[in-house]
Amino acid sequence: MERRELPEVTPESVGIKSRDIIQFVRDLEASGTEMHGFAILRHGQIAAKGWWQPFAQDIPHGGQSLTKTVTGTAYGIAEKEGLLSLEDRLTDIFPECADGCAGPYWGQMKVRHILTMASGMETMPSVKSSEWIREFFRIPIIHEPGTAFYYNSIACSMVGACITRKTGLGLKEYLTPRLFRKLGISEDRVGWLNHPDGSQNGSGGIITTTLDNARLMQLYVQKGKWEGEQILSPAWVEFATHMQNPTDAEHHRGYGGMMWIRDNSFYADGAMGQLAVGFPENDMVISLHQTVSTPEANQKMTDALFAFGQKEYPDSLPEDEQETENLRNFCRKLSLPVPPCSGFSPWQEKIEGKRCEIQEGKAAFFPEDVGDIFNEEYHDYAHAFTFRFPREGLLVLEVESASGKHLVQAGMEGRGCANEVKGKIPMTAAVLSARWREESILTLDIRWLENCRTRELEFHFGEEEITIRSIQQKVGGFDVPPLEAKAVWKFCAP
Repeated sequence: MERRELPEVTPESVGIKSRDIIQFVRDLEASGTEMHGFAILRHGQIAAKGWWQPFAQDIPHGGQSLTKTVTGTAYGIAEKEGLLSLEDRLTDIFPECADGCAGPYWGQMKVRHILTMASGMETMPSVKSSEWIREFFRIPIIHEPGTAFYYNSIACSMVGACITRKTGLGLKEYLTPRLFRKLGISEDRVGWLNHPDGSQNGSGGIITTTLDNARLMQLYVQKGKWEGEQILSPAWVEFATHMQNPTDAEHHRGYGGMMWIRDNSFYADGAMGQLAVGFPENDMVISLHQTVSTPEANQKMTDALFAFGQKEYPDSLPEDEQETENLRNFCRKLSLPVPPCSGFSPWQEKIEGKRCEIQEGKAAFFPEDVGDIFNEEYHDYAHAFTFRFPREGLLVLEVESASGKHLVQAGMEGRGCANEVKGKIPMTAAVLSARWREESILTLDIRWLENCRTRELEFHFGEEEITIRSIQQKVGGFDVPPLEAKAVWKFCAP
């Protein structure tokens, strides 16, 4: 099937002022979040889009719990195909696990409950367990299913497990011909983190582009129909986009079906600010990728987002070529702050061509939080580094890890170098810069573009020993502690 791009139009042609979009983006930046990408659709067309360099349109980005809405969409297709229904009991789908169920409520647990955060549980198994499905059935159900809210990621992954049980297909394999290709989402760019048992994580593992997420939410705004084809069960769309489990009834906020509800909007929401929001009354979708590090920034960002999306808009406005050009120029210049330039250190000549090997502790070059949070099989700690400076302003670093030897470049002149690095984790795009923080301390700044955080490797050089500190940006959740390793010089590389 030929992949079709979404049509691009001027904002004014779909009733939005270009200057209002500029102000909206400035409000997002002023909130304290680190923006990575945005897209605004109206009437199914791209009114505006932009990415903060080094992020870009076709670089996928971790979605975290935005994955839940993708998995819910898989359920909506399975319902349409007659494979699953809201009333199916989990113990009927997994009869081999029924013997481990504890308490009087397990017989009442239905698919509708795991779709709506209404399992009645107050705890869940570890996402890192290879027996997470069987362990799910051993969790006590404290409240009658459907009567209480508990944010249960493993219950959401169970939705994917139900689809796999019925079809024999993993989530990505199931969705590729039924959703991705039909919406114009390139399956080659869709990444997905796995549970330890090899199944795709249906609650927090997807890696997609900003526009991919916009397409997904546009499908819901269009009531599950795309280019004339009803892809999702209409009953599921109605169910998913309306309140099923209120968390704040007074302000009409809560959970629908694998997505959140706020006033008359519905949205997919992943940790650190990965958002795709449908505003059906305005026939509008807003998709954001970012890193939100504090509750205060999250509140300001969210307020700006919903204030913009819930305003009243006419169907169209007179064209304004100058304002449209101003918006285009504004979006073209979006960029994260450039890294600082490096000073000089005599250690640069001392370590030229030298290799250090870790003797104790751990050093993290790859985004090891993925292993800490999702699946320990993704751990790919570095065990040796070789340093070369082929010209002024450039570090060429050879990183040795369990996945092999990786040659990367780091800029030292106020710019980063883009690298493709294939390790154990399905994240490959890394932008690296380096600088001499002090005479004997070299700092390597690592930004994995499919991940939401930055990482620093600090090399404290000595004549005999090197201390390596791995420090990951804190974001107020899913944080991992710093690591420290001791390394020694082994030999001079040719």
